[in-house]
Amino acid sequence: MIKNYIFVLFALLILTSCGKSKEEIELEKAKIELEKTKLELAKKNKEEEENKIRQQKAELNKIHEQKVNVGRRKKMTELNLMLQELPPQAISKAEQNIREINSFQIGRSSSTKEKQLQEANKQLREIQYYGEKLKNEIAQLEYYKTFEFQNNPVSVMEYIFKSAKEGDFSNFRNLCDPYGENDKDVNQICYAEIMTGIQQAELKREFENGRVIGKAKIIGDKAEVEFAFGASSNRLERMRMVKRNELWYLSSF
Repeated sequence: MIKNYIFVLFALLILTSCGKSKEEIELEKAKIELEKTKLELAKKNKEEEENKIRQQKAELNKIHEQKVNVGRRKKMTELNLMLQELPPQAISKAEQNIREINSFQIGRSSSTKEKQLQEANKQLREIQYYGEKLKNEIAQLEYYKTFEFQNNPVSVMEYIFKSAKEGDFSNFRNLCDPYGENDKDVNQICYAEIMTGIQQAELKREFENGRVIGKAKIIGDKAEVEFAFGASSNRLERMRMVKRNELWYLSSF
């Protein structure tokens, strides 16, 4: 661009220099050099500013990644504690319960026995499955996913309602504050995939008919979204969110 500009200036100089004195020609050359210097300086300043912006972004991304790693460690500690709190004797007790139901009992009908066995086996499967889901949740911490709908706090809530209606909680773990600074109430949403079937059914019932009330209130990196939820969508609540690296995450409600 600079070369083209200088070429035009020289061309104009040639066209207009006929009949001009040597001093006038030298003055024109000096003006061209001045313009060239100005353009080069402007280009240099622009490049320096762009480099400064890139460096600032790189530093912010570095800090963000460090805080994400801290958040990951927090969640890992929390999930490991939940895994440790799972009573080691729970499975053996459930198995013992099944053996006792299978033993002969005077006056018990076969239909009653079958119902008791179904319930006991269901309990055993849930205990076994819960432990496996906790281990899977810990492994999933290695994967940090983001989504386009997180560009807007209202869209985050609408995603929760839509997913609850479909009974799909697979991405809810990615909605919590990646720095691990959200409250325990929010964890009830973000850890939806490790819940029991009964708990997931309750979560689905609470959010599948949800709707956002009005617009999000955004102040800096904080946002608040009012929403209606519940089986009849007649209960009001406010979800607080936080912006991390230009994306919105659940913080508290």
